[in-house]
Amino acid sequence: MPTKARKAEITTTSPTSLASTRPPRGTEHITSEDVMMPRLGLAQAISPVVNKQDSEYIEGLDVGDFYNTVSSTIYGPGPLTMSVIVARPPRAVEFAALADGGGIIDAHVPLHDPRLQFGEDGSPPQATKFYDYVLWLHDSDELIAMSLARSAIKAAKSLNGLIRMRGGGAIFDGRYTVTSVQKSSSQGSYQSWRFRNSEIVGNVPEAQVQKFAALFAALQLEASAPPVVDVPF
Repeated sequence: MPTKARKAEITTTSPTSLASTRPPRGTEHITSEDVMMPRLGLAQAISPVVNKQDSEYIEGLDVGDFYNTVSSTIYGPGPLTMSVIVARPPRAVEFAALADGGGIIDAHVPLHDPRLQFGEDGSPPQATKFYDYVLWLHDSDELIAMSLARSAIKAAKSLNGLIRMRGGGAIFDGRYTVTSVQKSSSQGSYQSWRFRNSEIVGNVPEAQVQKFAALFAALQLEASAPPVVDVPF
């Protein structure tokens, strides 16, 4: 049986920090390309993580819950308070159909490529556009990645708007919240992301800003793009 995942009130004891001191002795050969960064997932009704018969099942995870894709920590439906450390330029990927075995056809689709457009017959785009972020979750004091695509593109643009409206300063100065919300389309109901400015007035404290600045600098030095993950609904 899968181990029961921890709830969000249990904080991370050793948060990921790319800007910390030297890595443990004997791990010098392990680079960022060899490490899977945790990602903030959002459980859908069709997600394998909520299917008790699936090997990826996470006990205690409900539809609409946020969770850590590496540690299986369950954060609940939110609101989660976060700061954006890095917002990467959008990218696009073409995937093979699941009926054909899935997998990546083209990991570097140009953003103006016709494969990102709906077909004249209304068929969905061949390629998927992603907005990638690295976040700091204040409730659990941890660094985590977030990728938004498909039905979450509108939410990503909403978050980008909140970031831009903050005006001067750095991207990581602000605090936001993310909440799981249910929406509907012609294909049925699904869970989506809702971003808002945090109710905590003012920017992140200066001491924390300095830590975020170091994280930002370390992440900017990474030459490789964020790993391609399972496509959000």
